[in-house]
Amino acid sequence: MIYDAKIIGVETHSDNVLYKLRIINSQTFEQRDIRVKYSYLQNLHSSLQELNPDRQLPQFPKKDLIQSFMGEHKFVKQKEQLIGEYLSQLIKSPPPSCKPLIFFLRDGADAIRQTELSKEISTKTELFKLIKPEKILKQSIFGKTTLCSLQGKKVILHKFYVLRSQSEELFNHYFNTHLYFTDFTLICKIIHIFFLHQKLNFMDSMFGSTKQPRSCKKQHFEQFYSSINKYDVVKLFSIEAYEGQSLEEIIQEKRIKKISFSNNELWNLIQQLLEAILFLHNNDCYPNRITTNSIIINQENLKLTGIQEPNEKYKDKYIIDGHAHKTELEYDSIYFPPEKLNSTQFNGKLNDSWQFGVCIVKAALLCTNKELEGIHQSKIVNELISQIKNQYGDEIANILMLSLKNSIQQRTLIKHLHSIANQSSITPFQSVFLNQIQDPTVTFIRLNSINEEEKLRLTAQLSLSSVLSIKINLYNQQVDNKEFDKLMQLLGDFAIIKDIEIILNKATNINVSSVLCSLASIKSLINLNLDLKGIQIDQNDIIYGIQIFKQMNLMKRLTLDCSCMDFINFIKAELDDKMKLICYYETQLI
Repeated sequence: MIYDAKIIGVETHSDNVLYKLRIINSQTFEQRDIRVKYSYLQNLHSSLQELNPDRQLPQFPKKDLIQSFMGEHKFVKQKEQLIGEYLSQLIKSPPPSCKPLIFFLRDGADAIRQTELSKEISTKTELFKLIKPEKILKQSIFGKTTLCSLQGKKVILHKFYVLRSQSEELFNHYFNTHLYFTDFTLICKIIHIFFLHQKLNFMDSMFGSTKQPRSCKKQHFEQFYSSINKYDVVKLFSIEAYEGQSLEEIIQEKRIKKISFSNNELWNLIQQLLEAILFLHNNDCYPNRITTNSIIINQENLKLTGIQEPNEKYKDKYIIDGHAHKTELEYDSIYFPPEKLNSTQFNGKLNDSWQFGVCIVKAALLCTNKELEGIHQSKIVNELISQIKNQYGDEIANILMLSLKNSIQQRTLIKHLHSIANQSSITPFQSVFLNQIQDPTVTFIRLNSINEEEKLRLTAQLSLSSVLSIKINLYNQQVDNKEFDKLMQLLGDFAIIKDIEIILNKATNINVSSVLCSLASIKSLINLNLDLKGIQIDQNDIIYGIQIFKQMNLMKRLTLDCSCMDFINFIKAELDDKMKLICYYETQLI
């Protein structure tokens, strides 16, 4: 069993008690929080018992026992413990026939999310009572995108044109994909998915006919579906939270102003984009349609939109079959890897690697799609990456070369690109993409050793700017714990450090407890990236580390990469409600 689950709380919604579960995938370390009713868990237990009549399952807590505890405050936690203990025993020793349990752990839906996503909106009147259209953003033969307001917040109304014969299948896939997601840190949230329905006549209403999706008034897709008529295409809608500018808009702005991305900005974009795509892959969501229009950037982070949209395959066919000439999609073939254009071997994850590379090349060189028309030729790729290498250096050029290999066998998976990018550099996310004025005193500094020369350089820097974002790379070095502590004291006493990355991968002479104690000197720390791969971590280090992290009151994000699963599990159990955690187990043990 690759899954684990634990109760992390109880919520009440409209007199319904919902148990909040955290489901953890031990292979990818991704976790989902879902809320389920007692009756759902009870039905799951009954199904397992029916499938395994000769197996003694753990005792499922009876509702009257739980209700008896609800009367007194001291027993409130008991209801969580009873369900939690049941799930723990069940997962630790699952019955031989356990498909319902695996389905629940893999695909179980959040009850509140399911209600929200499936909200019935059947008519235009109902739709426009809910939202207020403000501006059409995009319109084509495949649908329309409109900026709207919903309860004072900006949202996007998507209208997708799909073939009636495929509408139910496409709706279900789109709905189930977005029902699965409960964490919207890296993707844009779809709020509702629905069809507008045709009005039933009197006879249909009498005989209880099913409402049908509303047909389009004009033809669509006639260029490549010759048998189509206007009644064959229907409208599928979704409402999505508006999160900010697209990368395409930012590239166009920079192109007009002739202002390139800085090295830090491009590293930032690479790392955030890889993290977002890896999140999708770890949740079995691929291939995706990743373009500069589907990458959304705001003041806090980067998110992906357009995930598994129902009209994607129509767009792909339209472009590949050559119907996009002189349309807005004319040069979108640059996002298709060679094997997709040639109808040869296809790999969904490697498809996303290619798209990632194209997006970063566009950002690095401020290109249009047309200017990258020849990107499927190895010679053109080499020329483009040579330009990027001259401007941004070897590390970024290497990542792009690995992602844009014409041969599918030579192209690198997103998870490996993510490892390389995070091994090379960590840049804190700022709102620089939005061309906002940044605090001129914020300085990024990189230390590759702890010696007198580096300390003098740091001291000189502190005299110029006291607000730093810092990276300390001590990979495979012998570390003097006292000198490391002095360095942290210096930073804590004379600088404001909001973001710090420390790479101790395979460093020797490391005292983990001492290192973690030194970090407590930096009171202003908000984002910490800590690489402890190849370092032995014992029980005392774990206990001490948890205590130190709990004292760091301002810290909002901890990224940990280590070779100790106990440390990861303890951190997730003790700190998950206090900060954003990203944990990796030996992501790249060299």
